[in-house]
Amino acid sequence: MDKDLDRMSPIALGCARIGSFNNPRPLVESRRLIVGALDLGVTTIDTSDIYGQGDSEIQIGKALAGRRDQAFIVTKTGRRFSARMRLLRPLKPFVRPLLAARGRRTGKATAGNRVTRHRESELTMDWTPAAMVQGLEASLRRLRSDYVDGFLLHSPDAGVAADPEVARSLCGLRQQGKVRHFGVSCDDRENFEAALTMPGISLVQLPWDVVFGFDNAMIELLRSRGIAVMAREIIRLQPALSPAQAVLAASAHPAVRSTLVGTTRLDHLESLVSALARVPGSQVPA
Repeated sequence: MDKDLDRMSPIALGCARIGSFNNPRPLVESRRLIVGALDLGVTTIDTSDIYGQGDSEIQIGKALAGRRDQAFIVTKTGRRFSARMRLLRPLKPFVRPLLAARGRRTGKATAGNRVTRHRESELTMDWTPAAMVQGLEASLRRLRSDYVDGFLLHSPDAGVAADPEVARSLCGLRQQGKVRHFGVSCDDRENFEAALTMPGISLVQLPWDVVFGFDNAMIELLRSRGIAVMAREIIRLQPALSPAQAVLAASAHPAVRSTLVGTTRLDHLESLVSALARVPGSQVPA
């Protein structure tokens, strides 16, 4: 495996909710979370150009000012908001406090969840080379960086993941130095197997149930091809375990390089890092 992938931390911070409608926390608090994660040794930061309609990448770029080289940033591409949602984006600073106030009154995140469901229905996909280049350039501007460590296709179907033209485009971005590793954020086993046909792939993001189903042959295949695995949804897909137990189980899997945790609270992240640090042989600083 490429030694550059050794820079990935055992726990990765998922930033899907940073800047989103359903996250009532102030953006300054989100930046403190990212800085705090870095201080804890959680140097792998996962985002996407659609998270928070771009605000997730913007806050990461601000939080990592002067510390960019300490982080391993993974972002994604391929999904786009509709023109109507782009027009609504300037209203977000006014809508988020209203949703937060409603949530405090009702004790529920119902309104925010409705917005999230509506947002998902407004997404379109574009996997053309021109769209990938345009998406990457926009991400780099928001992240205040001239490269990303990981660049993933965001939940494409299997046909896209296996498309040679898509792979050639990603290889070209890596040759330009704007992408250090590329791959696919997969939603299921079919998509993952299609991603494996991609020449030059070195990074995949997979739901825990897909990782859990690996046999020894698959684990050896990933190792021999130098493909790093980020495991996601590890808490939701292990409902019988506590969050700490779920992180420990995923981190102990021989195929997993980094376990993705999507929290908005630093104390939650601290408790997970502390639990993993107590495991003998852990790479997490105690």
